[in-house]
Amino acid sequence: MPTRPRKQSPSHPSSPGPALGEAEVLSLAKRVTDVTGCPVIGGIAVILHGGPRAARDIDIYSENLWETHTKLEAAGMLWQGSQKQHLIDGVPIHMVPAETFGGVPKRLSTIRGVKVIGLADLIRSKLTLGLKGIGRSRDITHVLDLIEAIPLKRDYAAKLPTALRGAFKHLVDEVHEPRRTSPSAFYARYSPPASSPARK
Repeated sequence: MPTRPRKQSPSHPSSPGPALGEAEVLSLAKRVTDVTGCPVIGGIAVILHGGPRAARDIDIYSENLWETHTKLEAAGMLWQGSQKQHLIDGVPIHMVPAETFGGVPKRLSTIRGVKVIGLADLIRSKLTLGLKGIGRSRDITHVLDLIEAIPLKRDYAAKLPTALRGAFKHLVDEVHEPRRTSPSAFYARYSPPASSPARK
């Protein structure tokens, strides 16, 4: 009997190897979402919503890790317990529970055949993770990419939890009216204390 997968930490294992081509990674992501019914989050969601990102793995939101694990294994995507991940054609798949990235997605959509969390949920998740500390700055970079590529303005902050709106507006200003705030100053202003995570 396979080992039951444990909930993954916010910092899942890094994914070695070169970034995949967009067509390749989206084809793999479609197979994963078709099998599990789970939407993609993370870098692939950024790509689907128009951000210029590369991806080395496939992150999916799972309401039930064991059920999702069972579906992946039934489809031949075997579990690597030591790495806390499944593999599809050598590409890591990471199952992520809601509490890791700020709560259950409120909206799902299908873009280019791939099930994905909504844009507001994606930005909320990236800000929730990114504001945990400068070590998560790549998540803030993803938000900056989306603000510039879509583009998004300050009024989009109304779609986000109150606790994240100030940081989002600040990032919009950095993109559209460059102020060159240092990363340390940004985190000093917007990162919640360790004992008080950003509220919904």
